[in-house]
Amino acid sequence: MDYALDYASLPLVSMLIGLTGGLALFLHGMTMMSTAMRAMAGSRLKTIMARLARNRFSALLTGMGITSIVQSSTVTTLIAIGFVSAGVLTLSQALAVIMGAAVGSAVTTQIIAFDISNLSYVLTALGFGLSLWKSRRIASLTGSVIMGLGVLFIGLGLMSDFMAPLRTYPPFLELMASMTNPLLGILMGAVFTAVVNSSTATLGVIIALASQGLIPLEAGIALVFGANIGTTITALLAAIGQPRTALQAAVGQVTFKLLLVLIWLPLIGPLEALTRAMSPSAEAGLALAEQLAYEVPRQVANVHLIVNLSTVLLLLPFTNLLAALIVRFVGDEPAAQETEDLTPALNTVLFEVPPLAVDAARQEVVRLGERVADQLDAAVHALLNAKTDAFDTLHNSELLINQHHTAIIGFLEKLLQPELPGDVTRSAIELVEAADYLESIGDLVDKEMIPLYLRHAARETRISDEARTRLQALGAAVCESLRLALRSVADADPASAQSVLEAKSAVRGLERVTIDFERDELTAETLRHLLPNALERELTESLRRTFSLVRRFVRVGTGLLRTGIPDGFEREE
Repeated sequence: MDYALDYASLPLVSMLIGLTGGLALFLHGMTMMSTAMRAMAGSRLKTIMARLARNRFSALLTGMGITSIVQSSTVTTLIAIGFVSAGVLTLSQALAVIMGAAVGSAVTTQIIAFDISNLSYVLTALGFGLSLWKSRRIASLTGSVIMGLGVLFIGLGLMSDFMAPLRTYPPFLELMASMTNPLLGILMGAVFTAVVNSSTATLGVIIALASQGLIPLEAGIALVFGANIGTTITALLAAIGQPRTALQAAVGQVTFKLLLVLIWLPLIGPLEALTRAMSPSAEAGLALAEQLAYEVPRQVANVHLIVNLSTVLLLLPFTNLLAALIVRFVGDEPAAQETEDLTPALNTVLFEVPPLAVDAARQEVVRLGERVADQLDAAVHALLNAKTDAFDTLHNSELLINQHHTAIIGFLEKLLQPELPGDVTRSAIELVEAADYLESIGDLVDKEMIPLYLRHAARETRISDEARTRLQALGAAVCESLRLALRSVADADPASAQSVLEAKSAVRGLERVTIDFERDELTAETLRHLLPNALERELTESLRRTFSLVRRFVRVGTGLLRTGIPDGFEREE
């Protein structure tokens, strides 16, 4: 196709359509790759993230690893911000993760700088064929990754082809010439990145321009600087409405990117020389446009890698100092808060990586269970020792349990979308049911145990010392089973849940001892215990139902209800 057109007849409309269409394909290919790679990683992302607390170097590697999986440094940064706001990461660790994300994005740029446009359609077709192999999940997801890579390069090729007429368009050539002023290039790169919400997309457009010989290396360097700054906008927006620690992490990313530009801006000359030295050169005798088209795409990718990696290596030893300065500048969390943060682990930015969102929900379900276990312990003690002054505290505890439960269910309902992988969907639904069982235990305490005690207290019904001892043993066994169930659900470990199921015979034995004791010890003075509403009998029944809810909770929370209960364990209570 001959693009040597007079600039007066430049097909601006078709160029704009081709550019936006190519960019859309480029971003769609990135999304396909990211979605498939996240699905393949699955719960292993939790293992990767668990290594963050070790040291700064492991946090740096984790940031690189997560970015290579999700194919977006912005997503990695948002995850780090979410973990900081939840208290899982310190600000210093989050800064190391953010730095690792910068290096990971530079690796992505290296990939898209390869000229494999001739293979893009082959990759798309091959990937599509593999993606249809649904009976082999990994093969199908691998196909989606390959197809996404092919679509990405098709989009890159479209952008390059449709921008070819700009070679003869004087206003554009003058604009590129003005890029000798790096501030203009930085501004343009930052604005474009903020608009498209992806530094990788900006670098894709830069490489597409460079592949037509439309920009010199000097302009490419300035645009790379701008892309680094523009990518911070998303993190700043995500920090709105979050705890102060989230804002600190977002400011940390801005600080890192600004330091990157400030360090390298005075060194553009040496940076250009270094990049040319480590990048392939065109053969002598080529026209300037052909020479630029051959050299600049790889040079842009190398610039991105050099400035990101070198700045990370320079600043990584000082993350603690940088974190302290940011806290001093932004301010720490207010000392007094009117309300308790019931669900610190839940942050919607984790929706970018659904397995991590499910893990956060599991963590909060366990925290809800700990709150319920504390309430149950306190209720048994108060009921058996006539501590009526504790009832208001128990009622307030129930209100917090309801609020905590509502927050968890709301988070999981937002997470549950049709495009979620099947295993993630099942886990989320199981956690919803598990949280419901915990909330039901809280209701048993507040709406059944306490009212029946007050009803019997009005009749002056008292619990004998012997009955109190047996009820305390039963209550302790139920509370112990609940705490053991919480540990099993926290680890999503069906094997450890078996000990909760095995406790059924022991708990039932304590129930029978309590009831049979009432019958055996009746005297003329204790005939009122024969009444159907006898307090000991009703408390025993409430604790029996509590234990049944504990068993159901551990079954669904550890996946036993889905995978099947081992031989020897009943399904029915």
